[in-house]
Amino acid sequence: MITSYKELKVWERSDELAFRVFDLSETFPKAYLYDLTSQLRRAALSVPTNIAEGCASFHSGELLQFLNVSRRSLSETHYLVYFASRRKLIQHSELLELEAIAEEISKMLNALAKSIRRKKNQK
Repeated sequence: MITSYKELKVWERSDELAFRVFDLSETFPKAYLYDLTSQLRRAALSVPTNIAEGCASFHSGELLQFLNVSRRSLSETHYLVYFASRRKLIQHSELLELEAIAEEISKMLNALAKSIRRKKNQK
């Protein structure tokens, strides 16, 4: 059983993604502050936050729900980074880096959820 979200590599990587998104969005023009910047930051921060919140649950079903929310927030983050790239707010190389991290996190979330479901079904 997971004793702390901090022991999960997927949380660590998603925390890193959130930090990078925050740093990157510091350069966005003020005109984007209340829409794109705010939404991108909330989505990116939601990924590790939902992993952490799910790990506080005593029930595997609840943890799976939080991992699902985390996966959806990751997808939202991925799109918003792509959108920012199309608006020329981030460089293409930054887009590729963040996409690679997001893909890695997605695979890790899927593997963790699969493992939890398997253990849940063995009971």
